[in-house]
Amino acid sequence: TSIFLTENAPPVEFAVINIDPIDINLSAYQGWTYTITGHFTGTFDTTGEAAEGQLAATVQANEIGQTRRVVLEVEGAAFLLDAALLKLEGVRWSNDYYVVDVNGRCTQDQQSGTAIADLGATQLIGGVSYAVPTGHRKDISDSPAWQYTFAPENVRLPALHRTADSTVILGADLWFSPDHNAVLVYEVSATVEHVYLLWADQESGNMVSGTLYLRYELDLHQLDVPPNISVPNGC
Repeated sequence: TSIFLTENAPPVEFAVINIDPIDINLSAYQGWTYTITGHFTGTFDTTGEAAEGQLAATVQANEIGQTRRVVLEVEGAAFLLDAALLKLEGVRWSNDYYVVDVNGRCTQDQQSGTAIADLGATQLIGGVSYAVPTGHRKDISDSPAWQYTFAPENVRLPALHRTADSTVILGADLWFSPDHNAVLVYEVSATVEHVYLLWADQESGNMVSGTLYLRYELDLHQLDVPPNISVPNGC
């Protein structure tokens, strides 16, 4: 095992990495884009009825222009107060925030604009505080990447809200690029009992049990490319 790890090791300065949040190093680039997707399948604990949720978020930043854009689409009562579809766009333009609601109406709103436009890995998929290479390597978008492993206690997963009765069994896969000092792909699968997820109503006491899957993927083709982010139409 030690020979395999030595022969297939990443550069020595990446023998241990701290990547919490998972997008922690992207601010060093002029621009970047990543996506976070996920779904949940299970049941509501109190009723036994089916509980489902779907999530998709595209996050972009232009570090030079100090702008940021998030497109968020969430559906399902496992993730929300009800099963209604939530589709929002948030834009930060310097210190101003704009929100485009599900009906396409744009408003300048500091409070809700901050909640949407500043949303990202920190609030959705979290990160890993201590990870080491497994010795496995592959190319992702023509860039060499190494697989890393870590203990469950080093994982922060903000999509899960636990209680004293919660049970969480984690499985994860993480691929890191030393050339870019960035995570390229991070997948988390969690088998859970008695938890609340994301923005679900915790006051109702209606917890869920089932399987949560989340995936983070960095768009390498857009890395260091400032995206064209503008104030939404109507604002």
